[in-house]
Amino acid sequence: MSEKHENALDIEDIYGLLPDVPCIPGCTDCCRDFGIPCRTPVEDERFKAYLEENGIPLGRASGTTCPYVTETGCGVYPVRPFTCRLYGASVSYRCKRGAVPYGMLDEDQEAEVLFLYQSNFF
Repeated sequence: MSEKHENALDIEDIYGLLPDVPCIPGCTDCCRDFGIPCRTPVEDERFKAYLEENGIPLGRASGTTCPYVTETGCGVYPVRPFTCRLYGASVSYRCKRGAVPYGMLDEDQEAEVLFLYQSNFF
């Protein structure tokens, strides 16, 4: 695992700053049209461990469709990267189908969360 510096944020701390988006049942539009999300080294480590633990092969992207989307939704939901978690949770990344979380991030909150994510994990 990655070394954690004293007082450094954990990736789960950052994820906890994002509101949960109540997805429309059966919708996988963002998984197919949003593009392939990048992962920081911390996220990549967690992601690959999850794939290995669950016997899921490393997928290959095809166009803008995530290789882990299934007919029922995200196949890697517990370890989905920050980019996926941000989609629909803030004013700049609104869900195109209209799903809106309680407590959507405004522009200032979004900027703060992005700053914390980028300064701690890139």
